[in-house]
Amino acid sequence: MPSKIKGYAGKFLRVDMSEGKLSDEVFDEATLRKYLGGTGIGAKILYEEVPPDADWSDPVNRVTIGSGPLGGTAVGGSGTISIVTKGAMTGGSTSVQANGLFGAYLRFSGYDGIIVQGASESWKYLVIRDGGAELKDADDIMGLDTYEVGDYLRKSYDVRGRSASVLSIGPAGENLVRWTGVFVDHGHSASHNGSGAVLGSKKLKAIMAFRSSGSPEIADPEGLKEVAQRMYEDVEYFNGTIGLVESMKKQGSGALPVKNYSTNVWEISDEDIDAFGTSYLREKYQVEREPCWGCRLLHCTMFRIEEGSYAGIVEEPEYEQMAAWGPVVDVDDVEATMMLSGLTDRLGLENNEAGWLTGWLMECFEKGWITKEQTGGFEIRWGDVNGIVELLKMVSERRGFGELLAEGVKRASEEIGGEAANAAIYTMKGNTPRGHDHRTRWAEMFDTCVSNTSTIETHMSVMGPGAQGPENPMEVSTEVARTKGLMQLEDSVGTCRFNTRMNKANISEAVAAATGWDFTAEEGKQVGLRAVNLMRAYNLRTGISAEYDRPSTRYGSTPVDGPTVGISILPHWDAMLRNYYGLMGWDTETGIPLPETLEELGLGHVVKDMENL
Repeated sequence: MPSKIKGYAGKFLRVDMSEGKLSDEVFDEATLRKYLGGTGIGAKILYEEVPPDADWSDPVNRVTIGSGPLGGTAVGGSGTISIVTKGAMTGGSTSVQANGLFGAYLRFSGYDGIIVQGASESWKYLVIRDGGAELKDADDIMGLDTYEVGDYLRKSYDVRGRSASVLSIGPAGENLVRWTGVFVDHGHSASHNGSGAVLGSKKLKAIMAFRSSGSPEIADPEGLKEVAQRMYEDVEYFNGTIGLVESMKKQGSGALPVKNYSTNVWEISDEDIDAFGTSYLREKYQVEREPCWGCRLLHCTMFRIEEGSYAGIVEEPEYEQMAAWGPVVDVDDVEATMMLSGLTDRLGLENNEAGWLTGWLMECFEKGWITKEQTGGFEIRWGDVNGIVELLKMVSERRGFGELLAEGVKRASEEIGGEAANAAIYTMKGNTPRGHDHRTRWAEMFDTCVSNTSTIETHMSVMGPGAQGPENPMEVSTEVARTKGLMQLEDSVGTCRFNTRMNKANISEAVAAATGWDFTAEEGKQVGLRAVNLMRAYNLRTGISAEYDRPSTRYGSTPVDGPTVGISILPHWDAMLRNYYGLMGWDTETGIPLPETLEELGLGHVVKDMENL
């Protein structure tokens, strides 16, 4: 039955893996307006249903996979999903997104989202279509990579063209490698903080959503189309992120991450860096587009390497994949970089953690901090492509030294100790950062470290011109606080960052057109801040306190060369934290949200939990 609330399919699917039971979950209009969907609803479920002392792999943990009121609409990139769970890397709040078609098809099949709980005794996959769902045995798809799973299921169900979307985990997720992700329609990755490991712990290999024939009723279709067109005109210049390694190298800003932050200078020939450029890559390798739902941007294409040892098909890598498998590990062959990007996706591994882990090992071997005797004979050096392939497979199989590395950079480096521990890049919460040298992009380092999810929670593109740093610490922390909540609003409505650009006015106007609510930009910002504060409160209850809002030794290190040589963020860190906490309405020493902040956001039920801390 169609939802009476415009803009919504009207129900979530609750999947109890322990019981093999499927049921509908209906949220009332007040709840939907308060949280919207995606990250907002996911944060609510995490806080209310997952005990703070539960382990990430405990069956009581939830995985909420949600779209929102703009999912599958005229807004470009509205096939996006947000996944919220208790993460395997930090043991705290996780909110990660993947684009593609899944969010739209989920809504067309009659659901705004899925809540997964429990743990099955045997592996399953879930099929969703025409308002119904069914759990099936996954024996035939076990061991398949994230490309193969989708291809196999489409063939099994005789799916033609783009009539179904598949979400899956790879072999690494099956083996509960902590830093595994969830992948949609080949290479769309929702991976930070071990979302794939959590699904693996529940023995849910894949979810297949058919396009189906339904769609939520839109209150003002023409008004929504008008806003969607305006959004597109704001971003139609966008040509993907694939060429940013080349442009950033030539700009010399110091933002390119090189050799595990041991230097800021990448020694690469002019010919080799030109091959990382957008025009060269598209002209030489692009073969077809596989756009996300409603997206008109030149992005998300398939590339073909025609010959040589790296020959094959790979989804167009994002900048962070090119950085991880280029300058971070000192690989200057662009075809090797693309091959490694595809392999990481196929195995189901999170790309940034993979790059930082590999670069850290390479430096440790170079400087003698790790030896072959410690690794059972494995050794890897800068630029060793074959060694990287072997490393990724070792980790995915938890084989040999890969058993330790499957725990991620922080845990592996702490176990090995010594100078190796000091060279590892991560946040103190336990995750690795995104793919830049944040020692020259202070806003990103600061935000990554204070974020609830141990990855960026806001974005420099919506900050003022002085927010990047370095040497303007108060402005950096002020801008991080000012823009907090915009990303969470976007992740609660079911749209893609590259299409809607965290513009709260446009997004809120689109929500109003979809639902018929008098939904303002300020109300939209409150939705985002509500999610931020809920996830902060959840983390505090798990024991992730203010002392974890910091970088590791190498992550927060002072550059030894490059444009910001000798300039460090750390002398300013405590003052930045106090400024940020205060602007967020939190206690300036503990980072605990104040009662008046929670009450203003409609989170009065959280106040007592915070007082108990």
